[in-house]
Amino acid sequence: MRKATVALAIGAVALGCWAAGDIALVANGTTIVCDPPPTMHESHVYVPLRAAAEAVGAKVEYDAAGKRVTICKGAICTLVWQSEGITVNGRLLIGIRQVGEALNARVDWDAPSRTVRITTTD
Repeated sequence: MRKATVALAIGAVALGCWAAGDIALVANGTTIVCDPPPTMHESHVYVPLRAAAEAVGAKVEYDAAGKRVTICKGAICTLVWQSEGITVNGRLLIGIRQVGEALNARVDWDAPSRTVRITTTD
């Protein structure tokens, strides 16, 4: 009986850890699947820059030598330095508020459902 209780406790902890990292990214009503997925880092939500920007129609160019990314949506372009985000598996993730500013978009974090919503007006 004790072995079964320990096994259940370990399983519950593992499931809880998996669920804690599960964050959804929704852009203009469409769920975006990206690699790496959005993540929580130091109490802030970070999303993959390219996936988030391209999902709302922005163009993304990476300058490896300058370690910067240029995001253009329409006539508006924004420069993001690699040092402003975190790198996961070779991909740049930036904070959701910075995504909103770069794309002139509304960004919402729904904590209960662990969902980031990015909405553009055009």
